[in-house]
Order: sequence, then C-alpha cells, then structure tokens
Amino acid sequence: MRTAIIAFVLLLGTSAAVNAQTVQIDTKALLEDYSRELFSANATGFMSPLVIVSNVGANDAFYNRAFVPKENRLYVDVSVRSMMAWVLDEERSFEAILPLEDQPNPHPILSPEWFRVFQLNYFKAQLRGAVAAGELETRVQTATVFGGAGSGFTIPKDYIRENVAGIDSVTLARLPSQLALTAGTNQDMVVAAVPQITIGSYYSTELLLRYIPPVVFDENVGKFSFYGVAVKHAFTNWLDNPPFDAAVQIGFQHSRITNEVGVTKAKLEASTDLFAINVHASRRWNWIEPYVGFSFESLSSEGSYTFTLPANIKEEIGYDIDPQTVPVSLEDQAIKGTIGVTAHVGSAQIFAGMGIAKHLIFSGGVAWRWNK
Repeated sequence: MRTAIIAFVLLLGTSAAVNAQTVQIDTKALLEDYSRELFSANATGFMSPLVIVSNVGANDAFYNRAFVPKENRLYVDVSVRSMMAWVLDEERSFEAILPLEDQPNPHPILSPEWFRVFQLNYFKAQLRGAVAAGELETRVQTATVFGGAGSGFTIPKDYIRENVAGIDSVTLARLPSQLALTAGTNQDMVVAAVPQITIGSYYSTELLLRYIPPVVFDENVGKFSFYGVAVKHAFTNWLDNPPFDAAVQIGFQHSRITNEVGVTKAKLEASTDLFAINVHASRRWNWIEPYVGFSFESLSSEGSYTFTLPANIKEEIGYDIDPQTVPVSLEDQAIKGTIGVTAHVGSAQIFAGMGIAKHLIFSGGVAWRWNK
C-alpha cells in the first residue's frame, strides 16, 4: 500500500502542475493527504486479523473444570495457561481499494486549505480518467498481516504519457511497472500465555484474575498486554446429588497491542475490550475430569495506524512526509464450544482443551491449589 501511494503521487512529479500554465502541485501535501485516505480505506483490512486472532486466543482457557466447593472456604488456585489460536484462510487476504471519491472543499476559495483539497481532488480526477480508459485497477486482492506476498497496482504509464500534463519522461521512467502492496508475515497461529489466580469460594462462587504486562510472545504480534476478571457460580450446588458439576461464568478482558510492521516501522496501536459469558460442565472420575463448555464472546477494538515512507522512496523523491495516522476500529462476535480434560495429581491440575468457533484454539496449563 505504501509503495502504491508513492508511485501515484510521483505521476505528478515534484514540479507538476494542476494546470500547466497556472498552478503548481505541492507534492508533499498531496502525498500526505492521499496516503492518509488510502490507509484509512485499507488499514482495517490489513491489520484487523492481528487484533482479532490475538485477542481470541487470549480470551480462551478461563476454565478447566466446573466444580466449586459448596461450603464457604478460602483457597487460591495459581495457574499458568497457554493458548494457540489458528489463523483462518480468509484472514490471510483482503481486497485493497484506491479511494477515488472527491473530498468536500468548504474552505475559502484560493486559500491554502482550499488549494490543498483542490489538488487532491484534481489528482483523483486523473486516476478516474485512467480507470475509465481501462488503464488502472482500483481493487486488488492482497495479503493481510498474516498473509504471504502482497499483490500490486499496475501503473498506467501509456495513459499518463498521453493524457496527463506536466509529466516528463525522466519522472515517468522512474516509475516501476507494478507497485507491490505490503506483504504479510505468512503466519499460521498466534501464541499467548497468562498467569491466572482463582479465589474461592463464597456461596458457590469464585473470583478469577489474570494479568500480563507488555510482553512480546511473537515478533509479528508485537507487545501484547492485558488484564481480565471473571466471576464463576456453580449453580448445580443448589441441587441434590447432581449427576455432574455445572457453572456459569461471566468474564471481561482488556488488552493492548503495540506493533511495528515492515521496514518503515509503521506503528499499530489497538486497545480492545472483550466480554464473554459461558456455561460449562464437568464430571470427575478418580483423577480424571473431562469438561465441556459453550460460550458467547464479543470483541470491540479502537486503535490507530501510523506510517511514513520507506527509506528507498525518501531517497528517490528527496523528501519525507510527516507521519500520518488513521483510525482502526472493529468489532467481532463468536459462539464457541469447548472440550477438554483435567488430570488431578495431588494438589495440582494438568489440563488441555480445544475451543471450536470461527477460530480453532488449543489451550493447556498447570494449576496448583492452596487451601486454608
């Protein structure tokens, strides 16, 4: 995406004119304005799989059994839980678009602000002309952050040479035939781990706490931090001789991702809230305790994507743009089924499970209980 912005702006050259006799293009301002629009149109498609998959994994493994003591007594479970969330095939690519709609221009005519919007709309008009002539693609399938090689936009050099004033042969020769979009990391899964403390019990209810300071589980994910809290109530404790243990649990997590992507060190920051409610059940036979669960999970994320130019392009055009920031906002929901098994070895629990939803998630860990 970054390269596509640059090449389109170079079509006008550093001294190209909107009108060859009158108005000069401010290519730095144009590059900033058009790149901001292009990233605004495509940042969510490129980066949203990172936010969703990372948080889907971190939101797993809240429980590994349904049993809660019926009597009120103090105990503490300390556990370490690891999660692996698989990337979906459709999360490896998305359709990138070039924004071509004119921006409204409410500024006083001929003011610097008015001219900045005017030159942006003039530039888009040239792109629309290339589209109408069949010389420019405005939609291409390309990689997300988890995909492989990026696709690209083909530069309509013949159309530019014949139809756009102010472009000399030297400028045109410096344009590549195809502009590659940002490549992904070619990644299959995202891994996370979290310490968890469970405190019980009061009227068949437990309190769960989990926290991770900013850490790098994966270089492609960047710094990931979160905290979570949940309340679990074993409602079968109110029944006489239930055939199994069952509980309802409500949980909330807040996470933050800070990541740098590619050679330009484009920066993503995302702050995400996750809400989950589940019902799960288990039955213990001697040392073995299988468990199953069913949950609804909701994710809401707000963030930003800040970018600038690659070093080779800055050297080529002789200047840099100011860092540009666009918002990234997304929501996602999932219904998930979980199956797993817990082994009891003295005061320790060793467990492994699998979550089945839009994403496939494997989890496992070890817990130790202290009773008072």
